[in-house]
Amino acid sequence: MKKNILIGLTLLAAHQASHATLIGSELSVQTLYQPTSTSPVETIGFLTTATVVEPGVEFSSLASTEVINPPFGLQVIDVSINTGADYIDIDFDNANRFTAFGAAFKNGYMFTFDSDESINITGATIDSSVTTLGIINNDLAFLDNQLFVNVEGLIFNTSTFARINLTSELEASTVPLPGAAWLLGTGLITLMGLKKYRPAIIPH
Repeated sequence: MKKNILIGLTLLAAHQASHATLIGSELSVQTLYQPTSTSPVETIGFLTTATVVEPGVEFSSLASTEVINPPFGLQVIDVSINTGADYIDIDFDNANRFTAFGAAFKNGYMFTFDSDESINITGATIDSSVTTLGIINNDLAFLDNQLFVNVEGLIFNTSTFARINLTSELEASTVPLPGAAWLLGTGLITLMGLKKYRPAIIPH
């Protein structure tokens, strides 16, 4: 019984860890452009931060982040970005002025996740079941708590859509056991103590 209960508590904690959510955390997005591998990285537009909420679209128009005189005459593609508990959606409904991203070594979006170290982004993959943009997993790159999405040279229209699925978890040290589990754990310890120290029954 002791083994079964301990396994149950471990699985309960693991289940909670594997279902960490981005809801309520802060997410920032910045458009970056690097013509060649030896060129300096240019920021196009302003760094924009929003709190992830559901329902709701965190960044309804990236064109609003555009600078007045962007370097090299570049402009921000007007996409909207919605973030859920474990995904990022990029929608091109507003992108009717252009049909393709400019060719470059790097041209895309840098997402910066909440600096709260209790949330650990462990992976990102393109959801091919709904994505119509020609982006692949190799276009995604992690750097600390940042995810860069390279869309250089990709073609799109106003019906184009992309979804990036995120894998995240809570750090093991921050996974709290729910109240019921805590009570169960203390009860187990009590039972173990009673069993261990119960005096032998001496027959008369």
